[in-house]
Amino acid sequence: MKIVVANQKGGVGKSTTCILLANYLALEKKDNVIILDMDFQDSIYSRWEKEKDLYANDPLYEVIKMEVEEYPKYKVHIDSLQGGHVIMDMPGRLDTNELIAVYQDAEVIVCPFAYEKMTFESTMFFVQVAKHVNPQVKIVFLPNRLKSSVNYELKAAVDEQLAQFGTVAPALPDRVGFQRIDTVSISSDIRGVLDKSFGYIYNEYLETV
Repeated sequence: MKIVVANQKGGVGKSTTCILLANYLALEKKDNVIILDMDFQDSIYSRWEKEKDLYANDPLYEVIKMEVEEYPKYKVHIDSLQGGHVIMDMPGRLDTNELIAVYQDAEVIVCPFAYEKMTFESTMFFVQVAKHVNPQVKIVFLPNRLKSSVNYELKAAVDEQLAQFGTVAPALPDRVGFQRIDTVSISSDIRGVLDKSFGYIYNEYLETV
């Protein structure tokens, strides 16, 4: 399954979501996972490289640093993978043909977002473009760092708008444990909420692999 984690808006937790999803699939579902780090900051690849040298165990999965322009060259190898997931961490933009080619190839888009006006507007623009370039892609929205103070009416209105393009997964709460993630484990203090959010995504979108 080719899974793109993306949103045009920066700061919504795309890279964190990639790592959490990869850890969940590898540890909880025992699935084969590869991450393609196509974000300009290479934050996942850098973290994975550092932690790979720190721990004695083999890595849970491979992280490949890749320029967006390189994707077509590797596409044939990605298509040949059986029984696994390729998770792609994308840059926060939609302005090149190379990026569009990746979205056209995606099977599922996981779109982290927050319940705030600027993020909502950017998210809506992003998903409209994504659906235009790939009408068949399945989109699941992941509310990230949900605060207990979020306005219920705002949440309901945002969810209703997003439901035109996909489904809204159970939210990841604003919890300190999400600031201490790594590429080798799932800490006990976030395991339950992680299973609720990513269990939903897995059951609805990925279990048929």
